[in-house]
Amino acid sequence: MTIQLTSDTRPDADQLTSVPDDLELGPVRAWSYSALKTYEECAYRTYISRVKKIREPSGPAAERGTAIHQEAEDYIIGTIGELPKSLEKFKDDFEELRQLFIDAKCEVEGEWGFTMDWAVTGWMTKDTWARIKLDACVNEDDNSLRVIDFKTGKRFGNEISHGQQALIYAIAAFLRYPDAEIIKTELWYLDKNEKAERTYTRTEAMAYFPSWHQRAIAMTTATSFPPNPNKTSCRWCSFKEGDFPECHHGVT
Repeated sequence: MTIQLTSDTRPDADQLTSVPDDLELGPVRAWSYSALKTYEECAYRTYISRVKKIREPSGPAAERGTAIHQEAEDYIIGTIGELPKSLEKFKDDFEELRQLFIDAKCEVEGEWGFTMDWAVTGWMTKDTWARIKLDACVNEDDNSLRVIDFKTGKRFGNEISHGQQALIYAIAAFLRYPDAEIIKTELWYLDKNEKAERTYTRTEAMAYFPSWHQRAIAMTTATSFPPNPNKTSCRWCSFKEGDFPECHHGVT
């Protein structure tokens, strides 16, 4: 069930960056936070996966994360009756989300699509430019929401990246729900029994909006994708080795 708070009124219209009529998109016409992160770490990796369309295999950790996210969704919406063991550290929290879903106050696995001028659109439509996917969104009242992301794996060392992801969620929520004045972002580290929470006012979150918009424009208008070989960006890239030696620039 979807929270019905969207409207035709565009919030913060004076803050939205205008898009030139003659702006031409490159071969990568849409972005998400994870895609933008990859592009800024190594554009050539984006070229291989998004332009040459060679799919990078997912490892055991990613597959485990996908399975646990599915368990969380199934429990919240009532597809399964018993709380999975993977979610036990957040037992009370998931029971609350389950009840909120029954009360039509919680949206799960939200797939939010936006056009380049940040109008709400579909997830896979012709004009989809930005894709923001979040695990849960709770309508607290007409003016405030909670945006929740479930994390598997480690927290240490990922604080900055995860914080930026949460900020993108907050910005997207303010753009999607024009009545909202307060957004609380929550990262639930399911393996660690830890939470990272931050509350944004509309003014605070939207102050970061122009820079994120320009970063996304840079990615989606790019026509060249130079490699950026270094130990950090190459560490988790499988294109340089094994059965996928698509990149000859990688370092170990």
